[in-house]
Amino acid sequence: MPDTVGPSGSAPAPAEALRLATAYQASRALHVAIRMRLPDLLAGSPRSAEDLARETGAHAPSLRRLLRALASYGVFSEATDGRFALGPLGAALRAGAPGSVRDLALMWGDEDYWITWAELERCVRTGRTAAEHLFGAEDAFRRYAADARFGAVFNAGMTVLSATTAAAVVAVYDFPAAGLVVDVGGGQGRLLAAILRARPGLRGILLDLPSVVEGAPRLLAEAGVAERCEVVGGDMFAGVPEAGDLYILSRVIDSFDDARAVAVLANCRRAMGGRGRLLLVEPVLPERVEAAAAPDVQEDMLMDLNMLVRTGGRERTEAEYRTFLAAAGLRLDRVVPTGAPASLVEAAPA
Repeated sequence: MPDTVGPSGSAPAPAEALRLATAYQASRALHVAIRMRLPDLLAGSPRSAEDLARETGAHAPSLRRLLRALASYGVFSEATDGRFALGPLGAALRAGAPGSVRDLALMWGDEDYWITWAELERCVRTGRTAAEHLFGAEDAFRRYAADARFGAVFNAGMTVLSATTAAAVVAVYDFPAAGLVVDVGGGQGRLLAAILRARPGLRGILLDLPSVVEGAPRLLAEAGVAERCEVVGGDMFAGVPEAGDLYILSRVIDSFDDARAVAVLANCRRAMGGRGRLLLVEPVLPERVEAAAAPDVQEDMLMDLNMLVRTGGRERTEAEYRTFLAAAGLRLDRVVPTGAPASLVEAAPA
């Protein structure tokens, strides 16, 4: 009897199942290659495994096996003379290269993520985060602030994530020509900088924890918007700056359960008075997940599990956003796809 066809229709079901089961192996190989700076070392010209091993202090035969494994995915390429060069994916993993996702890949592959994801079954059985079990920490972001090493890894990764969505957000949303934009939990200000550059008449306030916004002045200055943006180190749960015309929370609300999310949104509602608007930049899950879902839907569903494991938050459907926005005194007006790994959820005072 022939194997049944997998959901994608491109391979037998057993083969697709095993490809899914071993996906972590490719992820780990990629992380090791980035940590060894292989994409950067191959940026100039092709090099042999022996040459790369001398520079990295690696075992040449083993390094060659790593390079060949990742060449099969397009991270590197192998020439007939045995030398290796950057492949299409490798070019996007170089330090400082335009459009590089290196820092985000380093974040996803960090040991901090691996050890918490190893506790997924416990999380599913108990509904509690792995971070709480492993570290006794209920607030993931305060833990990041206290851990200088991983805090730097996390902030760098989130800055890349902001950069990947900023252009898409600016392209699809009609930001006002003037007024005050308050970016709540805005990290180092990548999204806010893009908005202010696109609208020279706007002013901005960036709010995040003091340890997070330390790098914001340099980023805002490089973007040429520092004189129009105030940087505030503070706690969004204690309050947010008042009198903003637009409050933005990008990849923030999904980090919290409904009660904590409503608390932040209620602070925004109080601060905006009766005239402001709210814009959430978040994944919006489908009401029903189909087999062989599109890659962006699969990514969103895995991000939902990531929130279960690490922060206690969750991704939400449009109906779920409507419900808890109402609990904060806000009315969901529309959801706008961006073409990036997030949609825009626009709301106004109810």
